[in-house]
Formats: sequence, C-alpha cells, structure tokens
Amino acid sequence: MDKKLLIMVAAVCLVLGGVTCASASNLDTFLEKCGACHKKSAQAAPINPADKAGVVWVKYFKRGRHPVDLSTSVSPDDMKTVLNFLQNHAADSDHPVAAIIPK
Repeated sequence: MDKKLLIMVAAVCLVLGGVTCASASNLDTFLEKCGACHKKSAQAAPINPADKAGVVWVKYFKRGRHPVDLSTSVSPDDMKTVLNFLQNHAADSDHPVAAIIPK
C-alpha cells in the first residue's frame, strides 16, 4: 500500500473513532477494489458508502445493477468484505462515511 493511501486510511479511522481492525481491513479492501475506478477523472463516478442505505447497497449488487461484471476482478470473499463495509458505513448506519475515495 502506498504511503498516501495508508495516511488516508489512518485519517478515516481517526475520523470514525473506535474503528476495529476488521473495519480498517474492510476499508483497505474497499479502497483497493473500488477506489481504482470510482474516483474523480477515472472510469466511474466517485462513490461513498453514505450515498445509500445499507439495504439498498445489498439490493444494488444482488440485482446486478453495477454496470461492470465484477466477478472477474473481485473475488466472492472480497465482494462480501466490500458490501460489509458499505453497509456498516451506509447512510442509515451508526457511522455513515462520505468522501473516502481520494480524488
């Protein structure tokens, strides 16, 4: 992980307060798997967990709404981790998060 990304992860963890190691790991996976495409001036628009409620994130992926087939680039375990992170920091969660993917 490059130094800038590590600093961003640490900053987000401090902002969230009380972040568990699992949440930090989930954040790492989210940034790694989603951050490459979902940032300003990239292939896809920036996204943030707080853009949707937790149940909406589940339905979004279950219904195949993502415009790109992720099965070739994201393992099922990583997809579960990403979805877990999105749910834990969705608009209706105890710790909604916005603007965590670097621009």
